[in-house]
Amino acid sequence: MSYQQAAVYRRRAAHLRRLATRLGATPSMSLHLHAGVDTWYGPRADACTSDLALAQQAVHHAVDELLTQAFAFDHHADQLEAGAAIEARR
Repeated sequence: MSYQQAAVYRRRAAHLRRLATRLGATPSMSLHLHAGVDTWYGPRADACTSDLALAQQAVHHAVDELLTQAFAFDHHADQLEAGAAIEARR
């Protein structure tokens, strides 16, 4: 049973990694490249650029959290498989 549980955790980890990759590659993550003074300037532009930077930081944080959780799932799967291997030897 532990091998099956480990496989579930590994699938979840893979899903979280795919999601993190997709989030990090969204077009919104490159908007700052188009938000320079050549495009728009003034107080509203500065506020928009600041808001964009905060939103991008939030996405980077979410990506990091997803990858951290994926690592934890893989580690848990490793522990389940090790336990199953010990039980199989008994």
